[in-house]
Amino acid sequence: MQVFLLVMAFFTTIFAAEHAYQQFIGCAFNNEGQVSRFWRYGYDGRDIMYVDLAKEAVVATSEPGQLLAEERKSKEYIKRKEARLAKVCSAVKTVFLRSNNSLSTAAKPAVYVSSGGEKNQEYLKCVVHGFYPNVIKVRWTKKGRPIYFGVSTTGILPHKDGTFQMTSYLSLSNVSTHDVTCEIEHLSIDGKLKIDYGDESLFLSKITEHVLKAVAAFLLGFVLPVCLTLLFICIRQKTRKAPENEITDTSDESEASLSLNLMNISQET
Repeated sequence: MQVFLLVMAFFTTIFAAEHAYQQFIGCAFNNEGQVSRFWRYGYDGRDIMYVDLAKEAVVATSEPGQLLAEERKSKEYIKRKEARLAKVCSAVKTVFLRSNNSLSTAAKPAVYVSSGGEKNQEYLKCVVHGFYPNVIKVRWTKKGRPIYFGVSTTGILPHKDGTFQMTSYLSLSNVSTHDVTCEIEHLSIDGKLKIDYGDESLFLSKITEHVLKAVAAFLLGFVLPVCLTLLFICIRQKTRKAPENEITDTSDESEASLSLNLMNISQET
């Protein structure tokens, strides 16, 4: 039985004390439909609580999670989480069903690194999209050494075409952009794909490819049929005008014959 699992992780890092508050949401499917879904919380890599949809409660699994669970015990909070899970899992199920039918080989991701944020809150982001399957490793390095603190991610998200995307963020509060690299490991890549800050060549080439495909599809799907239709209309109009011209010419000849006959009659009279 084939099983598909999507897990999205959200990180909030407290830089002063170097702690990380995490949320994990996930949906599991097989060929018969949805198997399970979950929403869990973590702190510094340890589970602290989770949402129990059946009991409509937030259950603490450790001492740090007890206070947080108490703050989130309202029915409205549980309903919001359940609605979010239902929406995410519905989208993931659609991708799962389409990917089983349309994607049989690995798709290489397009990657680019850019900067953003305001003063004292600047960050780098590494956007990775268009990859398949959904198992991928993305990390930040500086001079080849991994960077752990100040890193957050959207988790792996589905595209409508059956591929996936994710974005990893690196806070620049404690690190400079010099020699910073986003490294990607994926089934479609031989070894590691390394993109430095400012190196967008791979992304631009991928975008160019998509643009060319879109232009070709537009020309074949819209421009060509319109041109053929206009050509057909022009041919029909020309075909219709030919008999009209012949009729006009005949009438002119008839009028000339009539005038000559009248002249002959007047002369005879």
